[in-house]
Amino acid sequence: MSNETPKSIERRRVLRGAAWATPVLAAAIGTPAAAASGGPVCPTCIQPGVLLGGATTSQSVVVGNTGALAFAGVFGMDSSNCNLNLFQPLYTSIVTSATLTMSDGSTHAGTGLGTATGTFGQIGALPGTWLFSGINFPSGTYVLNNNPVRPTRVTATVNVILVGLPSLLQITCPVTLTWDLNVFATGVITPAFLGGTGTLNYTGTATPVL
Repeated sequence: MSNETPKSIERRRVLRGAAWATPVLAAAIGTPAAAASGGPVCPTCIQPGVLLGGATTSQSVVVGNTGALAFAGVFGMDSSNCNLNLFQPLYTSIVTSATLTMSDGSTHAGTGLGTATGTFGQIGALPGTWLFSGINFPSGTYVLNNNPVRPTRVTATVNVILVGLPSLLQITCPVTLTWDLNVFATGVITPAFLGGTGTLNYTGTATPVL
């Protein structure tokens, strides 16, 4: 027959539970520190770049004073100033959004965005042919350096997927890249009562906004 009272039995149960809980608590406290050490951190050195010296062209076929502009092969991502010891050379870039700003203040979301691979430490082309639709082109004559409306800026959001060194852990880094456009069109858009039609040929350059 046991001489233990209910109070002594309960006290022993509490002490046993506390003994088991202590290592678990210590492990939980140690986990964030271990995860934080050695993990890759998104670089801040990635900047907008240009290819072909920034030269760009685009054509718009306008109907009803409305048309579209497309850009490809000029916008790039520049990681040449980054520490090459932090990540593996191969990266993936996913363009998630692109926005065109016109001189009249209107903005237009792009389609035709893409995914590509590049080499970390170089200037790589951003993928896709970015098409901006629903742009209003006023009637009139468009000549170099004097357009009723023209594109002035492009901004893109890109997810850059990198593999850190030496951890080999993958990290996705969202970056926002912007370029100023110095482009002008030549062409004529007929008056609205004649259909507001015509073809505009834009030429000029894109400059990274750093």
